[in-house]
Amino acid sequence: MKYPILLFDLDDTILDTKTNAEKALKKMSSIVDFPFNQQQLLYWHQLNDKLWEKFEKKELTRDELLILRFKLYFDHFNKKVDAKKFNQTYLRLLKEEITLIPSAKEVISNLSQTRRIFAVSNGTKEKQFSQLSQAHLIDNFEKLFLSEDIGYQKPDPNFFKVVLDDLDVDKSETLVIGDSLTADISGANLSNIDSVWFNPTENNNKTDFKPTFEIKNLPQLEKILN
Repeated sequence: MKYPILLFDLDDTILDTKTNAEKALKKMSSIVDFPFNQQQLLYWHQLNDKLWEKFEKKELTRDELLILRFKLYFDHFNKKVDAKKFNQTYLRLLKEEITLIPSAKEVISNLSQTRRIFAVSNGTKEKQFSQLSQAHLIDNFEKLFLSEDIGYQKPDPNFFKVVLDDLDVDKSETLVIGDSLTADISGANLSNIDSVWFNPTENNNKTDFKPTFEIKNLPQLEKILN
């Protein structure tokens, strides 16, 4: 069997995290008297993505990222908020949002019948477990490998070394699937593991990171594996 071990990123690969984030932020609109219109949400995604990339490069800790993002965000709009308190409320609301990437549930369910499925994520532990449980996906994953537990974050090769050592499997049996070139594909490249870049918006790859495969929807993954 080709690739009996599948390592899935979660945010924006299985969980539609951008949609879930927007829903959580809009629920906070009345709390902070801030509309979170489309332009404001776009800036949120741009800032948040940039800070997560800094986390991947070890330029920020997780705790610094979670607090700093709301301070920088509202400073941009000249609005004063308690960033720590706001982040706590946001995370509480975010973990209740369970919109999935199209076909995620069906594809994960199908693949788990013939392959071993694991999560590899930099995302917040409480959020990941909560969303996967509420979406009735948690039982399809044998284990969630989270940077919060491991002590290394993607793309650090040490992250993937911990995963492979724990599973006691060969790299040739393993496939990394994720949407991030800088975390998932870079980490797989650095660890000499084959990878699938999930690229639903068909962005051009302007990096030096090279996926083994590229897909624009999750059912295409099943075709690669069959």
